[in-house]
Amino acid sequence: MNTASFWLNRKLTALKLLQAISMNGNRTFNRNSNSEIIRQSAETLLSCENDFALMKQAVDQMYQVFSRITGITIDQLNGYKDVMLPSGKAISPPAAAHCLLELRRTAVFLRGINKAISQKLQEKKGEQLRILYAGTGPYGTLVIPLLLLYYVKEIKVDLLDINPDSLTALQKIIMTLGLSDYIGEVYCLDATTIKLSFQYDIVVSETMQACLKNEPQVAVMQNIIPQLDDQCFFIPEEISIDASLVNPRMEMDRMLSWGKEQLSFERCWLSNVYTLNRHDLHSIMSPKKILIPGDATADFPVLKLFTTVKVFEDEVLTENNSSLNMPKQYYDFREQPADEVEFWYVLSEKPGIESKLKENNFC
Repeated sequence: MNTASFWLNRKLTALKLLQAISMNGNRTFNRNSNSEIIRQSAETLLSCENDFALMKQAVDQMYQVFSRITGITIDQLNGYKDVMLPSGKAISPPAAAHCLLELRRTAVFLRGINKAISQKLQEKKGEQLRILYAGTGPYGTLVIPLLLLYYVKEIKVDLLDINPDSLTALQKIIMTLGLSDYIGEVYCLDATTIKLSFQYDIVVSETMQACLKNEPQVAVMQNIIPQLDDQCFFIPEEISIDASLVNPRMEMDRMLSWGKEQLSFERCWLSNVYTLNRHDLHSIMSPKKILIPGDATADFPVLKLFTTVKVFEDEVLTENNSSLNMPKQYYDFREQPADEVEFWYVLSEKPGIESKLKENNFC
């Protein structure tokens, strides 16, 4: 059975079940209930493709429900503190809540995770999946909405976050939406050091910023992935960072003409700097040298790094899709000419990609 047929059969079965429950007066699936709003919003995000209006409506509805249940809003950034870890910053509950409002980020992650769940259910033929969600934040944005599309017998989710305020808020959502039966273990622990007690079918952990800066995504992956068996899906599947030379004027013109007729646009791609996935967790710790073509810097004088996040299969976040994909400027060669740039990744309380120039040698 292909994926499209699988989901069509599931939706028809679910519709019959909802109709039967409604006739029995079960309020859990009342069309005006919080759970129904979240379920409909999740289905919209899975199916609306690139329709910005539908995407925004669905995300706004989720935010209204989650913020009302938890009392945590994006306006409370000064009321909560980040948790500082040896491997990076675990952002505060309001900051984590704000991630929901990045439309494409939320939609693409939900789509990728949903595809992973669908694929695993077909592989396991009736066995319950066990999922670990590490770095839940207060809303459980990347997994909780999807649970309303599945039966309890299909999924058990273990939750992990270092911030007790986030787990307290998430527990309110779980209780209000009637999802307690889907939840297994709840850990208030550091995902960079946890020793897993179970083997999982899927692990979800998005604890990152653009260029893998500040947050502990690298350390989380380096700790958790070696503990998984080969059949487990880790999401995101891959994070890649590439270096390009850009022309600031072209970049600005392109931004100002967005949605209009596109002007001539070029960049000078240099190299992949780092790629992080389950098969390559440690090359990011090795220095990477990139030569700067002298004939290119006259037209493309600025070096930027670009982050691409492959969530699962063809669900990918690229340049400017979200804050995860904002280009980061490293050098302007009009101010400091160079023949070569060396990059290396630092794992510390403030992780990130550091760099230095090998300057031109003039006679």
